[in-house]
Amino acid sequence: MTIALIGHERDQRAQYPATLAALGDAADALGFDLDVRFVAAQDIDRDNAQTLLADAHGILLPGGADMVRVAGQIEAARFGWLASIPVVGLCLGMQSMATAIARLALKSDDIGLMEAQPDARVASFEAIQVGDDGVLLHRTGLQRISVTPGSRIEAMLGARASILCNHRYKLNPALEAPFATLGVTVSARDEIGSIADAIESDKHPFFAGMQGYPELSSRDGEPHPLLTSFLEAAASHS
Repeated sequence: MTIALIGHERDQRAQYPATLAALGDAADALGFDLDVRFVAAQDIDRDNAQTLLADAHGILLPGGADMVRVAGQIEAARFGWLASIPVVGLCLGMQSMATAIARLALKSDDIGLMEAQPDARVASFEAIQVGDDGVLLHRTGLQRISVTPGSRIEAMLGARASILCNHRYKLNPALEAPFATLGVTVSARDEIGSIADAIESDKHPFFAGMQGYPELSSRDGEPHPLLTSFLEAAASHS
């Protein structure tokens, strides 16, 4: 089973190996033999996404702070959505997934993360809060979330859960209505309901992302359920 991990191999192995390790935890728990294909986000565009990704059984969009990855992640998510290939997004990966859906729903590419594309007509992700001193609110650490009853995320995490966070931007709430036209919903929020912590679709074999870092909560013998659910969907796709 081939999983396309959207990132440079050297980065995923040497700089931030947690994503690869958590994927391994999930594969071991399920008894799956994975062929992890590293595809650098910088190498992906709309013209070559099918060539690079069509034979993958699942697409994983990792987190990170390097905005140069965003354009390629968006195209990978867009292709996975249109080709019905399971896609999972972690933090920045979720933001890229959501931006891809916003562009499809609104039929415009002039939509982008404020952090990566500040001149975009519509911000898919905007600052959580800017204080009087102009400093963005930085949401970090273990955060309690409220999960939508009956959602896939609830089936994975339960009605009450916590996620590890490290981000300064949140989904633009004005995009939730366009999302719904394609069958994508926000399935978890922060405790006061102002931040989207997970998105998913029940119109797709598997299309789910989490604003936190589930890979950091994975352990050998105790994988994160988001990643096991993703691999199970990828196995069904294969």
